[in-house]
Amino acid sequence: MHHYFLTALGSVFQFQEVRFIEAVVDFLRKGQVEEINLVHNLDCPLKKKIIGHSQELDSRAEKQLFDLYIDHYDRINRCESEREKVRELALLHMERFIPTLAGHPLLARVIAEEGIRMNGMLIDTQSQKIECLPAKTWTRSVYSVN
Repeated sequence: MHHYFLTALGSVFQFQEVRFIEAVVDFLRKGQVEEINLVHNLDCPLKKKIIGHSQELDSRAEKQLFDLYIDHYDRINRCESEREKVRELALLHMERFIPTLAGHPLLARVIAEEGIRMNGMLIDTQSQKIECLPAKTWTRSVYSVN
């Protein structure tokens, strides 16, 4: 019945900041959260900036997404359009999200104890579509566009 939103630039959360993690853990324990959705907008200017090889990457989120882009440069650039490349970058980010949460000493425990499900969403405002992606499908073989 209730929906809560926690946003971060480019959907990149700073899991190394202890105060942030403690606040999230406290909220997950008290908020009766059933599901976490990682949302990526395919019209995100930040992701377009990274795909376009911008030299102006100022934030930690931009630098982290750029590192992900470089690590998977061949996979992303097999895609033809900018939109497909942004989508692939978002999918790669989702693939890293679950292991990050599952491996985090504070977050993993509360997610398991509370039975919180994880999903992803790709928002395409141009076509006015939302693609829902259960976490178990966040693999290259299922959702790669190449």
